[in-house]
Amino acid sequence: MAPRPPARKSRSGVKLGATREQIERRERFERARRETLRGAAEGPVVMYGWHTVTAALRNPARHVRKLLATENAARRLSDEGFTLKPEVVRPGAIAERLLPDAVHQGLYLETNSLPSPAIEDLPAKGVVLVLDQITDPHNVGAIFRSAAAFAATAIVTTQRHS
Repeated sequence: MAPRPPARKSRSGVKLGATREQIERRERFERARRETLRGAAEGPVVMYGWHTVTAALRNPARHVRKLLATENAARRLSDEGFTLKPEVVRPGAIAERLLPDAVHQGLYLETNSLPSPAIEDLPAKGVVLVLDQITDPHNVGAIFRSAAAFAATAIVTTQRHS
């Protein structure tokens, strides 16, 4: 079987035959990527997914700017005792705010970032985990849970490329 020729692109760099929705989604992805690389220190921190958002909501130091939830997720939040009322939206309203492959599980949160301790303030003894260029949120979550299980003292990440 002969290999398929590479997909052709138009002069604008768009793959020929792409739908308007695919083009718009790609443009949103590229804008988000550029903004992430810029490293906006004052902008909101965006979190999504059940475990991430509920952990943030349990943290009294978190200031919630915006909480979006699907009807099912809002009901589940209420059932689990969360008193903060989210703005109930359709799943597409959350998906359009995120990268194309993001799995939001019906929850989207914008919050202020929390202050990070300086490296010098870490205890002299203990395990410090340093992460760089890990971009899949599932991997990050798994690493954080493993670090907690092994009683890591701190996790250090880069501001960019993570």
